[in-house]
Amino acid sequence: MPSLGLLLIAASSLLAPAHRRVEVHLFGGDLTAGAALADWYHRIGITDVWLYPLQGAFPQDQRPETQKSAADITNEGTLAAYQQHRIRCWWFERPVPDILYEHARQPGRPEVHLWDSSPETEALWADLCRRIAAIYPGVREAGFAGLVYDNESYYSYQGDESGKTKPWVWGGHAEQVGPDGNYYRRGLQVGRAIHAVWPGAEVVQVYAFGYPGERWWYQGFQDAGLRLRLGPEHTYGAGPGDLGGEWYQSWWQGRDTKATCDWKRTQFPFVGSNQQVIAGLFPIDFGAKKPNYRAVHFREQLASAADGDPAGPIAVWLWPQGPFTPESWQAIAYAPGETAEDYLSALREYSLAAEP
Repeated sequence: MPSLGLLLIAASSLLAPAHRRVEVHLFGGDLTAGAALADWYHRIGITDVWLYPLQGAFPQDQRPETQKSAADITNEGTLAAYQQHRIRCWWFERPVPDILYEHARQPGRPEVHLWDSSPETEALWADLCRRIAAIYPGVREAGFAGLVYDNESYYSYQGDESGKTKPWVWGGHAEQVGPDGNYYRRGLQVGRAIHAVWPGAEVVQVYAFGYPGERWWYQGFQDAGLRLRLGPEHTYGAGPGDLGGEWYQSWWQGRDTKATCDWKRTQFPFVGSNQQVIAGLFPIDFGAKKPNYRAVHFREQLASAADGDPAGPIAVWLWPQGPFTPESWQAIAYAPGETAEDYLSALREYSLAAEP
């Protein structure tokens, strides 16, 4: 006859979850007064929202009249709605620092750029740090979980990745790469300005591509005492992606989510574990109203994020590329035999939002 101890062990194993659960971050989120979608977000498994457009410290590519302040979001009941549904809100600014790079340009003076040490550029960075000191205390006090910065080049890139012919934010400034260069020095400068008003703030650097200058920019934030997290773009790592065509089949060379994050960290060697990574998933293009890959492969991605790394779960972020609403989920031309529920059930199953 089994002992009482064995019976208790067997019972506890039955009660244990079949797998670990992950944070699920949404690029964007309902910014309207009262955030009516917050309840639905929670029910489908969203744990975190990156809210924009906001009146931030960096120049951004949204019209000023559309940007909201921390006070606006608080007074309109938006933050309270998210808090009621146990969803964390992140202060999102985009694109950083690409527009700042464009602002640094001086007509007829190509030697002046964002990563130099000219008086004009020193003043630009000093002004940014002043805005951080003015704005971020209110962001922190409002209850935001941290900051998210979009590092993709939307404006400065002109088709020359090396930057030798057409310098851009991450290319053409090789002399500024490394621990003695200005990519690192400016990251450290901005990181210290944030740390001064928000000690140990958590900062997600999203669209982490792995360019050498970008790598040193991020390390400056970490060395300033902030809690850095990488948000690599489209960390697919699942399935053949036959619905999306060749691009989706070959993007990450067949690696699963865990292996993809391991590989991305080789580009950022100061990032010690995948618990500092938020893997970017893109299962459905809500603008084009079609899935990029099948629900079974989305489930594989989430399973690898939850259980693939012995050190712990890997958080994920979702890029919707269009409206993210109950209606938009039903308007997709899914693969034969699949529905929105196949994707949503996987999300709910692996999300931390499902925990009591």
